[in-house]
Amino acid sequence: MGINFVQPLFLLLLLPIFYLLISWWRLQKQMPTGRKAIIAVIRSLLFLLLILALAGTQLLTPIQAKTIVFVVDRSASMKDDPRIMAFLREAVEQKEAEDKYAIVSVGAEAAVDQPLTTRSELSPLGVEVNRHATNLSEGIRLASAMIPSNARGKVVLLTDGIATSGDAARQTKLARDRGIAVEAVSLQQPQGDEVVLSSVQVPQHLYAGEEYGISVDVESTLATQATLRLYEGNREAGQQVVQIDKGKNRFVFSQKAMQQGFHRFRVEIEPEHDTVQANNQATAYTQVAGSPVILVAEGHPGAASNLVQALEASSLKVEVRDLALLPKELDGYKQYATVILADVPATQMSDADMERMRTAVRDLGMGLIMTGGSDSFGMGGWFQTPIEEALPVHMDLKGKEQLPSLGLQLVIDKSGSMSGDARGVDKMELAKEAAIRATTMMNQQDFIGVIAFDGDPWEVVPPQTVTKLNEIQQQIGSIVADGGTDIFPALQMAYESVKKMQAQRKHVILLTDGQSGMQDDYQGLLQQMAGENITVSTVAVGDDADTQLLQLIAEWGKGRYYFANDAESIPKIFSKETALASRTFIVEKPQVPSLIGAGGWASLQKGLPPLRAYVATTPKQTAETSLMSTDEDPILTRWQYGLGRSVAWTSDLEGKWAPDWVNWGGNSRLWNEIVAWTLPQITEGKWKTQTVLDGTRGKVTVTLPAGGAMPQELEAVVLNQDMERELIRLKPIAPGVMEGNFDTNDPGTYLIQIVEKAQGKVTASQTTGLTVSYSPEYGMPVDGEKELRSWLTVGGGKQIAQPNEVFGGVFPDKWDTQSVSSWLLMLAALLLPLDVAVRRLQLPDHWWARLSGIWARRKTASTDTTQQAVLTRLGEKRASKRSAIQTKTSDENSAKEMSAFPTMTRPAATTRVTPNQPVPSNTKKETTVEEQAQPDETLNRLLAAKKRRTK
Repeated sequence: MGINFVQPLFLLLLLPIFYLLISWWRLQKQMPTGRKAIIAVIRSLLFLLLILALAGTQLLTPIQAKTIVFVVDRSASMKDDPRIMAFLREAVEQKEAEDKYAIVSVGAEAAVDQPLTTRSELSPLGVEVNRHATNLSEGIRLASAMIPSNARGKVVLLTDGIATSGDAARQTKLARDRGIAVEAVSLQQPQGDEVVLSSVQVPQHLYAGEEYGISVDVESTLATQATLRLYEGNREAGQQVVQIDKGKNRFVFSQKAMQQGFHRFRVEIEPEHDTVQANNQATAYTQVAGSPVILVAEGHPGAASNLVQALEASSLKVEVRDLALLPKELDGYKQYATVILADVPATQMSDADMERMRTAVRDLGMGLIMTGGSDSFGMGGWFQTPIEEALPVHMDLKGKEQLPSLGLQLVIDKSGSMSGDARGVDKMELAKEAAIRATTMMNQQDFIGVIAFDGDPWEVVPPQTVTKLNEIQQQIGSIVADGGTDIFPALQMAYESVKKMQAQRKHVILLTDGQSGMQDDYQGLLQQMAGENITVSTVAVGDDADTQLLQLIAEWGKGRYYFANDAESIPKIFSKETALASRTFIVEKPQVPSLIGAGGWASLQKGLPPLRAYVATTPKQTAETSLMSTDEDPILTRWQYGLGRSVAWTSDLEGKWAPDWVNWGGNSRLWNEIVAWTLPQITEGKWKTQTVLDGTRGKVTVTLPAGGAMPQELEAVVLNQDMERELIRLKPIAPGVMEGNFDTNDPGTYLIQIVEKAQGKVTASQTTGLTVSYSPEYGMPVDGEKELRSWLTVGGGKQIAQPNEVFGGVFPDKWDTQSVSSWLLMLAALLLPLDVAVRRLQLPDHWWARLSGIWARRKTASTDTTQQAVLTRLGEKRASKRSAIQTKTSDENSAKEMSAFPTMTRPAATTRVTPNQPVPSNTKKETTVEEQAQPDETLNRLLAAKKRRTK
């Protein structure tokens, strides 16, 4: 047991308090000693309690329990070593009942697998970590943070000692400074023959027709033979059979740049002797200068044929691709200057394709053009998609309250099979997202109703206007998948619900992924609905859906049938159906669009031909509209989106909606001007750029031209294969050299767009890349035992081997603290009224004497002595007076006798007066004087006078 003070400096207040109490004692000279002593004691205790509370007084008790946090290396190099669980289980069995332990799993990051617990049962390791790297430093940091500051703690690592990132030695030292020991168990993995393709080097910039060399670096633990293969994209461009020596080797492929654009090269090696195949490939990038290439994607054959002819007539290179053949990697878009989507429906493009295209426009500077048609813009289901974000127009119609009202009834299957498909996609969540997206497209005068069904229908959203949008969307979000499937009762409820809606157009969308009986009278019900101008469209989700029944329902309901093999297309289908049901997006009104000045394309300055139809959209706030319809809908709009530019042409290119424009003499020139405007306008940076892999970090180094000025701002946008974006600012590290670092925890492709800015505007850019072909865990084998001992020695850690050493050994002394400040304050509060009472209450002195302890006894002795002295003096005075009275009486009697007998003379005699003798009448006066001089009465008068003086 001990005492500790959180703020010990407050104890210095005892000195002035002691001085004040002494001064007060000396000043109180007239106060009885007993009373003064009691007040002094109470006040001393009161001030002492307050000062101890201010100082943060704590009681210390020694801690006996131990706290161990295991850090388990679960990176790829550990290969789920079974020795880990055996060691943990044996170590935990030897702990005391009050001892605690926890488990932290570590890979590229650290995560808690088992929180602190005292139970002896060990659970299997289950938390997921990125196994492509080993960050022991992060594991030690997290483990140290889990150990309370007052605990007798220790961190125990189970690892092969190979850390691909972080500074394990530094974190070990920091833990030791906190009083936490770090110990490690070495679990070395067997190493075999290994051949590693470490890097591929290609010149960063090339010109068409230029010859160049591709350098390939190979490291090996043995001498062997291998085959090297070079791929340009997915095309094999070279092959060599090489002899590999132990150590480092370099080989070169000779190539000639034939096609312009951004190219990716991949090299693979096939050695005769090898252990790990994951490290047998590497990738590099180069840019071949040349004329730009335009990528055209058609929603149906011939949708962009007129545009392709106009562009090719201007010597532009055009490549027409099917939507299924769009680039599946982000770097695939880097070889195109602009992408044109000609009457393409969103349902034919995956979300990943849209995201890659949007990212290429925003971060790589690619251009984007969308043209109209019956399957484009809002009619194509592009609402709330990544492509809509990149375009200068909104797909829904904002501020169009005069449009005909729509009554939309959604009937959504909520059976158990909607919870997920074979790929793990939650169909129920996508269906709810689709319903919410449909409500967002509607206006406030429109009506919405939502029915969910399994074996029985359930009215989720009763028919109502779309005014309380948040409430409606919350109700939709409450749907949970469970139960069976029965379509007909849900369709009946939908009919009863939608016919109550006071809307001009009424439509039902039925979505299901299951089967239902054909015995019900679907045809009769749908014919009755069609007779009341209620249309029905159906969406079959997956191969298990009753496609035949759903096709018949759509046919009898005068609607459309959709088969969604990819559940991700459900929201797009609902958006398209909502647009089609409203019948307001396609505006068929012959007119000549108005030129409102924005754009500056010279071909628009001539007389413009008329349009017959277009798709209504809403321009975005910062977009520039060049042509506008008589209804103030945009026909031709453009804007800047990130580093790229995009254009929206809301009429078609085939001639169905704009035949006069196709035959117009300025049509070819206009489209050349539009495409040219979308081409990258930013100057290509003249820097020399180098990218390298440093452990789990990528490093980009930019060397500026000799004599060039340092840019005001130079930054790099790093895009991984999942389109995740990281912005890094390059900082000077030497004259004319700037550098930045970024995370490369996951193997894959990292595109890097370097951008120079001046006063917030982009002035130059350059694209490069870095590929992490394999995890650093599969690099050249190293001596893990040596690495482990090295950073343990630097950090002050210790290596152990046996499980009984975990909870054994020497632990630092730690104390449990318990604050008593609140109790001290409570005692002080109780003493305060007592202090007030002692000072205010007027009690007799002998009461204070009794309360004052030792002072009371001293006062009593002194008082008795004083009273005895007073009584002695009074007794002496009384005896003297009594003698004088007796003498006087005798003289008077003698005189009388002499006067009576004048001739007789006798000697004087002394008269004795005894207490029982009667007093003569002539002595009465003297007796009264004696009574007044009684000692008790005099003493009382003296004490009363003293008391008055004290007051």
